Amino acid sequence: MNKALLIVLSLSLIATNGCGFIGPKTRPLKIAKVESMQDFETDAWVYGRDAGNSIRMGSDVLWVFGDTFGWSGLHCATAAWSNAARPWSLDEPVDNWFNAHQFYTFSPGELQFNADHETPPDCCKQHQKCAADNAYCHCPKDTDCGTRIAIWPGDLIETGSGTALHYYEKVWVGSAPYDFEHLGTGIADVQYKSTRAHRPPGDDGEPLLIFRPDEPNYLRAIRVAEDSGPYIYLYASANRRECKVDVLAARVPLVAAFERGAYEFWNGNGWTGDIAGTVPILASVVGGLGSVTWSEHLGHYVSAFNDICSGGTHLLVRTAPRPEGPWSEPTAIDLRPLGATKDAYAGQIHGSLSDGRNIVFTFYQPQELGVGRVRLGRIVLE
Repeated sequence: MNKALLIVLSLSLIATNGCGFIGPKTRPLKIAKVESMQDFETDAWVYGRDAGNSIRMGSDVLWVFGDTFGWSGLHCATAAWSNAARPWSLDEPVDNWFNAHQFYTFSPGELQFNADHETPPDCCKQHQKCAADNAYCHCPKDTDCGTRIAIWPGDLIETGSGTALHYYEKVWVGSAPYDFEHLGTGIADVQYKSTRAHRPPGDDGEPLLIFRPDEPNYLRAIRVAEDSGPYIYLYASANRRECKVDVLAARVPLVAAFERGAYEFWNGNGWTGDIAGTVPILASVVGGLGSVTWSEHLGHYVSAFNDICSGGTHLLVRTAPRPEGPWSEPTAIDLRPLGATKDAYAGQIHGSLSDGRNIVFTFYQPQELGVGRVRLGRIVLE
């Protein structure tokens, strides 16, 4: 589908679904203002990075970014720390050339794959006039057009013991733009003040994957207090149909996060250990469900999300009384005054920096040559 038409279709779908309509048992979202915050500052020589997940540990904030472009090339993830009073002022270790450090350590198998695919065949780069379902029409059948394995970060969970857990997606990246293949969802940990993640090994010696390539990609996560102890609630988008997806929910006791058998899945009435019984908490919605945090001001959970399916220029915000819902219809917040264009994506809120009424969010704004920066903003609720 034509990209411009997709954006128009997406916005019309949002309008059709009734922006601002409040579903049962949800709270109205009344916005006082939306404002920019200061741009990130760092001593690292970084001219572009995306994503931007965060977690607060004491008075400090751990930031984990996705693809990061520096003097030495591309890292698929980097990390930095800041003080909660000045979250944009990053402290991150650098090498002698002021390059940020790679957040993830690749396994020998991943390193070998990336070395073998460093220079794909020339035909793989000739994407012009190729059909949408065959980005490599200039290549002979079965040509390997991979370039690398990437590891992209998801949400972070503070454990209370000086360690943060986080989910990540392992991805095969092809030569053509936006040619990605999901290889699984893993879990890692990072120590306080560290900028290096630890990926524990699975039974095969490779880094542990909690969810297989054919299972949902549960990257969104929030820690929730339950009577039996803290749980991690997770969210994934599935069954994509252009801009519409189903949103799935899972949960696991915090203490058992590394045990695949401990995960439960929402089946419409409760939680089951059978992933095949999963029922969407949101069905056929535009974009999906983004990062989730608790707002004491609202007495509700809040989620925010943006990408091309929200027109890039709009942050879709939903509320719910429970992590599994029911979730309200989205309220669309216009990000154009903050510099967002139709290409903006990775919009998400940061519970670690929010106080309930003031909700901090980020979004990624592409710039020259497809490389851009993460922008900070704040939603002030009435």
